[in-house]
Amino acid sequence: MKNLSIFLFVVFAASVFAAIAVASDYIPEPQPVKSAVELSALYYPGTEQMSEWDMVEQTLPGIKPLLGWYDEGNPEVIDWQIKWAVEHGISSFCVDWYWNQGVQRLDHWVKGYYQARFRKYLKWYIMWANHNEPGAHSTADMIRVTNFWIENYFKTPEYYTRDGKPVVCIWETRNIDRDFIAEAAAKGETLHEGEGLKRALALIEKQVQDAGLPGVLFIQMNPTSKGKFAELARDAGCVYGMDYNFNGQAFSRAKSLGLLGPNDTVENFSYELMVQTVEQYWRDSWNAPCPVWPCIPCGWNDLPRSFQKAYIVRERTPERFSKICVMARKFAEENHVPMVVISPINEWQEGTYIEPNHEYGFQMYDALRDAFCEKPAGGWPKNLVPSDVGRGPYDYPKMERSTRTEWTFDQDPQGWYRQPYGAGMIRVFDGALHIVRTRSDWYAMRIRMAGLDTQKFKSLKVRMKISPSKGFEPKGTEVMRLNWGTPEHPIFDRDLKMTEYGVATLPIIPDGEWHEYTLPLSTSDHWTGTVNELWFDPITLWHAVVDVDWMKFE
Repeated sequence: MKNLSIFLFVVFAASVFAAIAVASDYIPEPQPVKSAVELSALYYPGTEQMSEWDMVEQTLPGIKPLLGWYDEGNPEVIDWQIKWAVEHGISSFCVDWYWNQGVQRLDHWVKGYYQARFRKYLKWYIMWANHNEPGAHSTADMIRVTNFWIENYFKTPEYYTRDGKPVVCIWETRNIDRDFIAEAAAKGETLHEGEGLKRALALIEKQVQDAGLPGVLFIQMNPTSKGKFAELARDAGCVYGMDYNFNGQAFSRAKSLGLLGPNDTVENFSYELMVQTVEQYWRDSWNAPCPVWPCIPCGWNDLPRSFQKAYIVRERTPERFSKICVMARKFAEENHVPMVVISPINEWQEGTYIEPNHEYGFQMYDALRDAFCEKPAGGWPKNLVPSDVGRGPYDYPKMERSTRTEWTFDQDPQGWYRQPYGAGMIRVFDGALHIVRTRSDWYAMRIRMAGLDTQKFKSLKVRMKISPSKGFEPKGTEVMRLNWGTPEHPIFDRDLKMTEYGVATLPIIPDGEWHEYTLPLSTSDHWTGTVNELWFDPITLWHAVVDVDWMKFE
């Protein structure tokens, strides 16, 4: 009996040690610190593939995250993000979330989050980035999207609520209002401005209550840019407002106060202007009809995306960021503000980030923590990086260089990647490459080539159809456009401006029908050498929907 007891004890001890060994062979458990004011951070899940990181690496390589050019849907990566956030006072992420008539994109982070081990430490909630074409919102679709929220998010313990109500932020409340007014008009009913939104939010509210929840707390994004409609949105059901950033407001306020320096322009100004103007902005917007939670700006530099005309907030430093954090805590406590929002902590492509990186390490996160949190008796949790515990790296593989000269798009994009400011989505549907245009300029997609010999090819043939969205019909001749680069003449010059050296265009017919086009290349004096990169734009028309059946060089 004694030997059996010893044996059982040994087995038990071995299992405990094994469990400890397994547990230690991972990221150390988060040690949350308590913030004096609730902190929420905007999170942009914009790096679903290496192509998005590639533009950052080309233009601003010094800001590389400490997680590397990481796979954003990797649950282990998300566990590091959770650990770092809660150990610096952030208790929730407001995540950009995309839905257009049932089609989702950039949802990889949310899917990874629900697989992360540490998700119980950090809440999340939706910022519906409804940059959708006219007609995309309807009664049927609102029922559908609300059911999706209820079934997948609202009843999970990780979803952020206030007073038991799931929180939903909406980027463009006017889009919903516009479409619901149009839907009513089609049925012979007249709704006035604001009443469409009110009907839509009431519809969501009823569904959520019918599901056994107390309702929804609606937040209007960027209300100060919406003028009178901000009040209409409040009357329709929005309780608070939230700002995504503080760029244009900072410059206009600084200009009106005579604070501009000799080198400050609307496209390039000092972060110091934000330090000097943000507090009064918080005061004005908190006292607005729909109170706006104070926003801590994280700067701006969208060179990785807007390479032709970037907007840059320069001279951002941890010291200046710290000043704003200290002011934000004081303002929130004096005015009984329930929440302070940090503008995107990881929108690397637009230069608004504080997530630990090679530029400043943890200094921005530490400034936030030092301003808002009380130091534990045992000291702050140590700022660990993956290499400290033998984890990582998490970098995506480098972009492949394609050897193709023909693309059939049977199952995947075959090496083509979206250019984020040109295409909201690039995905294969029904044997065709499906592209949704989100801007009226820039290129939609690009590909790196292993070396395309221009002597072998005289033209690019494309079979595609282009469908304009209602209200965004072409007002003149539309063209498709191909830009190419060679080692001798790259697409970008040393100042990261698009050179326009190798360019060919051809008029196209955006009528929703299939057409074959032959884009002549050999007639260009610049179609020479070996091409190593291609940028392609089927059309520069806002909200156009493009289907490409095939492309081939001939």
